[in-house]
Amino acid sequence: MRIHLLGQFSVHRDGVVVTIRSRPRVALVIALLSPGQEAPNARIAKALWPNGPSKSVSDVTRELREVLPEVRQKLQVHGRCVLQLNPDDVDILRVRRNVTAAKRTSGRERLDLLRTAVAEWQGLPLMGPEWDGYDLDAERELLDNEWLSTVIDFLHALQGCNEDLEFDRELRKALDQWPAAPALIKLKAMTMINIGRPSEAVQFVQDCIRDHGDDHGQLEELMNELTPPDSTRLEPVVPNQLPGQHVDLHCRGPLEQELDDRLLGANERSAAVVVLHGMAGVGKSQLARSWAGSRSAHFDGGTLYAELRGFGPKEAARPQEVLEQFLVELGVASPVRTLDGMISTFRTATAGRNLLVVLDNARDADQVRPLLPGIGCTALITSRMRLDGLVVHEGAVQCLVEPFDENTARDVLGRLARLQSDGNPLVADIARFTGGLALALAIVAATIRTRPEDDGVLRGIRDGLREQRTRLDTLKLAGDENLDMRAVLSYSYEHLSADAKSLLCLIAHHPGPTIGSGAISAIAESAVRARLGELSALNLIEEPEFERFRVHDLIRTFALEQIDTLDSQARDRTSQRLLSHLLQNAWTCDQVLVPGRRLPVGISADLPVVRVATIGQAIRWFEQEQATISRAVDHAVEIGDDHHTWLLPTVFATYLWHRNHYHEAERILEHAGMAVERLRGDGGAGAVPTAADEAFVYRLLAGSRRGMRSPKARGAQARALQLSRDAGDRYGVAYGHIGLAVLRGEEKDFAGAVSEYRLALEAFRELGERLGEADALSGLAMTLVDLGQLTEADEHVTAALAIYEQVPDINARANAMVVLGRVHAEEGNLGRAAAVFDTAVAEYRKLDRANREAPTQVRLAQVLLADHRAVEGQAALERARELYSALADEKGLAEVENLTTTWGHAPATGAAPTTNAPGRGSAEAEQEKTRSAELQ
Repeated sequence: MRIHLLGQFSVHRDGVVVTIRSRPRVALVIALLSPGQEAPNARIAKALWPNGPSKSVSDVTRELREVLPEVRQKLQVHGRCVLQLNPDDVDILRVRRNVTAAKRTSGRERLDLLRTAVAEWQGLPLMGPEWDGYDLDAERELLDNEWLSTVIDFLHALQGCNEDLEFDRELRKALDQWPAAPALIKLKAMTMINIGRPSEAVQFVQDCIRDHGDDHGQLEELMNELTPPDSTRLEPVVPNQLPGQHVDLHCRGPLEQELDDRLLGANERSAAVVVLHGMAGVGKSQLARSWAGSRSAHFDGGTLYAELRGFGPKEAARPQEVLEQFLVELGVASPVRTLDGMISTFRTATAGRNLLVVLDNARDADQVRPLLPGIGCTALITSRMRLDGLVVHEGAVQCLVEPFDENTARDVLGRLARLQSDGNPLVADIARFTGGLALALAIVAATIRTRPEDDGVLRGIRDGLREQRTRLDTLKLAGDENLDMRAVLSYSYEHLSADAKSLLCLIAHHPGPTIGSGAISAIAESAVRARLGELSALNLIEEPEFERFRVHDLIRTFALEQIDTLDSQARDRTSQRLLSHLLQNAWTCDQVLVPGRRLPVGISADLPVVRVATIGQAIRWFEQEQATISRAVDHAVEIGDDHHTWLLPTVFATYLWHRNHYHEAERILEHAGMAVERLRGDGGAGAVPTAADEAFVYRLLAGSRRGMRSPKARGAQARALQLSRDAGDRYGVAYGHIGLAVLRGEEKDFAGAVSEYRLALEAFRELGERLGEADALSGLAMTLVDLGQLTEADEHVTAALAIYEQVPDINARANAMVVLGRVHAEEGNLGRAAAVFDTAVAEYRKLDRANREAPTQVRLAQVLLADHRAVEGQAALERARELYSALADEKGLAEVENLTTTWGHAPATGAAPTTNAPGRGSAEAEQEKTRSAELQ
């Protein structure tokens, strides 16, 4: 049992909250806080019934005993309520024990004991409506005094161990809670004296007397210590330039915490500089003003603020004019009016003052550097630039201010526009289309507030934001350039060199969510490193992972509006080079996944091509570019580029199958089929795809539809076969027979499937196509297993595996190993079957083929369990469950649960799984469903 009193009161038993009614709870608290946990009944009665008892204390304590029997209460002992309990179970008793122990030791041991004690206090105790109506003032005062006393002991221990930063932070927290506590005020004043700031110490104590009084004269005694009779009390100027009006969005918690950690703990002993940087409109100024305003009490030397106009319609502020303003605020005159003289005067005047300087909208490091205050002060800077020079030379820390995520953006919009955002899809859409930019959200909110609140207004804004051509027009308030998203973005754009502007437009033209450095080199046709550095420094692009870049949607929209600065030939050349770059790299990776594939893809020497040597490298490249290739296909369709419309999907389909994305494969392959038809019909001067090429597209389309379990797979396969026959393409005809064989096998027409496989086998042997021969042998063996012809199946699959050793195809070899494992399982040779299935699992894992590994793990589990290897079998089932869960495959998960139930008891001796054993059906279907799709 655990009793929590120091904060929100609660009692837990075995992790479950114990409900205690109000009167027994009050009795328990009074007893816990009484010496020796013995509370007189008179005190309990007074607390429960301030206007006179209405019930006996014994009734209340009896109820307490019923709820908490383990407390071992000695209740009503000579007019007292006595508790016997383990001190470790109650937070206030643990605190008292640690504080007492700390008094008997010193150094680090004492500090650790007191730190543990302070950590127990989670908030103001006995506060809230649940305590209303009960007289607990004495207990509250007792707890508050104990808390303060513990904190003071802790602060002295921190000083004794030279933990200066933690001491500063904890002292500020304590003064926030007990601003009139003389002991804390003295600690603060003496700390300021010790670092050479006596005048500020005097001012601090004077302010405390003025604000909180001095009932017992302790602060006046402190003043006499600080200011002897012959001294003069100083009245330093405390500036407060921070703008009073700012929007506090209350949603930058992690960044505010980082600012606290960086800036609040170092003021009195070192200079601290933090740069908030980020793209235009992300909310840097709002964050800086909000944080500085809420932490003003921490900077007793005051706050200086300057809008530096680094990016905007007006000329950037000159450092000299800002320094003049700062010195006037400080009441200091510079003896030398040059910039260097004013810098020296400013730093001398601010040294040791615990002053905050906020420099908003800085243009570059050179504008900021003269305005940094002296030692002991803090500077908070906002800029669209990263200001790397301040990091190198001034030790500044950079904090990136990022756009809000969609949920936060929706909440911010709801607050600013005073909307009920819960469940309204229009609000969610608007928040998403603003890209999470604070300025864009504020503009939209202002637009909403000036018009009648109804869904028509929201729908109009949503529609305006959804269309790229009207998006920036929607993010605009008339009469103020600073509330025009297009204008705000233009200030960053105009800061770029001409080459960097062109590069931004080209990157925006790229269809994918991210773009690799190779693709950038392809479309830019020249060295781009310096221009990328310009864009990155201004936060116009970001690099979420090494050598991959991303452009915010609103920046993309703005840049696409500027793309008219490029001539039409340049835009067309960019599109062609981008599509060719993607095609060449996808083809390079596809050849690693499917060795021996034939496609008319030309390789251009002036385009960078990724180097891939392993399947893992090829898969990783496809993972990075998956969304880009899908959008590139759509872009090719949009601009009427049939060449890339048919080739990109064909080199992309195998990877999509690897990831179970059969629907996406079907979608883009349908575009490919129509593009091939147009090219063959129109002819032209360039390379024209053949009927064999069109047949290949339809074989891939059939494989995708088989993966989707679509009845349209047969039609696509039949068309592919007919096109191959018309073209005299015996190679394509042979693979057409394999495709039909798989379909017949799915229909349980095993004899028909055998016939199709034999036709394919004969054709491949006549053509001398060893890889095709192996594919036909493997498929034929699989069907023969279904027919129970195990000897012939063994011969065929063994022959296929021998070919795969000579012509490496890991995926096809793994498929054949599964067939061989089935042969051994049907023959009752469970040990050999398990070994073969385990090898197939390892091969699929090399390919990262979760959709093929999962059913193979199921087969492995079956033979292991049948062979009385329960631990290994359950491990295989668990792995299959993980894979099917990741694939969101409900049928597969049902298969695993069915097997788990079936093999819940030890199988009979000699029992072996067969094709008719319970739970085998869906795994068998899954294996056959995708088998031939990988043969193409």
